[in-house]
Amino acid sequence: MSPAEPISDPESGETLPQEDAELFAILDRYMSSLHGGDLPSRSVLLERHPSLVKWVRHLELLDRLAPEGRPSERRSADQPRRGEDAAPQPFGKYELLGEIGRGGMGVVYRAHQTDLDRPVALKMILSSRLASPDDVRRFYAEARAAGSLRHPNIVGIHEAGEVHGQHFFAMDFIEGRSLAQELERGPFDAQRAAECVAAVGRAVQYLHDHNMIHRDLKPSNILLAPDGTPYVTDFGLAKMYGGNSAHTQSGLIVGTIGYMSPEQAAGHAPAHSPMSDIYSLGAILFELLTGRPPFQNASPIDTLLEVIESEPPRPRQLNRSIPLALELVCLRCLEKDPRRRYPSAAALVEDLEHFLRGEPLNVTPAGVIHRVLRWARREPTLAMHLGAIFISALIVQIKYMISGYDLPYHLVVMGLFAAWATVAVMCQFLLRRAHDNDIARYLWAAADTYLLTLTLYVADNPLGPLLVGYPLLIVASGLFFRVRLVTFMTVACLLAYTSLVVVGRDPIVKSHYTLIYVAALAVIGLVCGYQTYRVRVLSGYFEGRGGRSSGNG
Repeated sequence: MSPAEPISDPESGETLPQEDAELFAILDRYMSSLHGGDLPSRSVLLERHPSLVKWVRHLELLDRLAPEGRPSERRSADQPRRGEDAAPQPFGKYELLGEIGRGGMGVVYRAHQTDLDRPVALKMILSSRLASPDDVRRFYAEARAAGSLRHPNIVGIHEAGEVHGQHFFAMDFIEGRSLAQELERGPFDAQRAAECVAAVGRAVQYLHDHNMIHRDLKPSNILLAPDGTPYVTDFGLAKMYGGNSAHTQSGLIVGTIGYMSPEQAAGHAPAHSPMSDIYSLGAILFELLTGRPPFQNASPIDTLLEVIESEPPRPRQLNRSIPLALELVCLRCLEKDPRRRYPSAAALVEDLEHFLRGEPLNVTPAGVIHRVLRWARREPTLAMHLGAIFISALIVQIKYMISGYDLPYHLVVMGLFAAWATVAVMCQFLLRRAHDNDIARYLWAAADTYLLTLTLYVADNPLGPLLVGYPLLIVASGLFFRVRLVTFMTVACLLAYTSLVVVGRDPIVKSHYTLIYVAALAVIGLVCGYQTYRVRVLSGYFEGRGGRSSGNG
């Protein structure tokens, strides 16, 4: 059938347009190839005929109509799955023995290389022959990046190629489990954790010495041999210094949420530096010691914001048996400012070796100011509350010292500030300890609204400037990224202000100004709620991608 030959619709009898006729001709040739036992590469087909991109699902259905040929020609969907006790499946010069694991875009099989009679691991593109040209380029970029490395703690790559349209590369087979699987048994003891991260750190320093950064270091990308030796794998996001790729554009987030550095999470250009790998090593050490990552939240967007803005909890707060020296090493790696981290992976390894030998570390404890700043980032909501209360109380105290008027009234106001600070501390405690954090947030919102209203009630007129407290509370509630919380705070502020008007404490002289203020509060709440809703939608997108922003899996 020629692409130029007109084709008639079997139902209507009408002649199809030239473009549709060419499409049917291409699909007809593809189907003929399948029945002839020749499995063409769909990536090549899509690259030659971009108009077929929207028809990839139909290509998969055509594949299912193809007769089963030799075992080596079977689809990757028929290959042995993880945990299956299936017969070896021929795949070129390899025999597939079972699935080891899979990620967002890649699947890894345990295999036997028949010509050299050795065990290997084969990584394939999860989408099989449906892979786009860009997926194929990224896949081979990973193979090239890892294939040039030779280190005792890095999984080596043997070859890359294609069998019946299925792209693959063969690498060392590490008998054992991933570090993530090993962590399911619980945290490591201090010595084992230090030895593991030191070995991984040597491999990372080797990468940096060869002008390469990994950018996706995490427990699932570290394999453990039976003797406990760690091996770094998965170079899908590896990048050469100064290189340019689709993964490294400014503003693009790459890596795995929870292990990426703050600059990576923010999409900043400095993320493409060895310092991001130093942070990831610290996150791995944190999890080895405590059994959990530095930041974990039910929502990916909340975790991302914590990585950017918050400080991780001190490891010893989660596990009192952790030596103080190892906590200092961990926190040094997890500094927000890259300049405050270890200057290199080698410097981190050196301190870990000092710890293992019982020698003093090179790292020193942070100063008082830096510890206060860390605490403020670790508890930002409480820090903002206490800071605002302290400044307000200081202004009131200075005014009283100057005027010296009405001591009982001054004591009442200062008592309100003290009560407000106490409530803030208690709410922060509940926020950390409560099983349902949302309940603690609603209690805090209600307490803030009530205490602000009480302060306005007892304060002297004019109160106009103090009314800015209500819109500030609404805006601050949006920082929790909960639409219902913003709605709750808006309604609470509207009711609280209405109560002031009812009891005759309305500081606004003209009634229509009161209505304007109420309308302004409602609009502020609507805008904050809508923006929060948009962020939650983005959070759902991140969650659908499994928390990983880019990479082959």
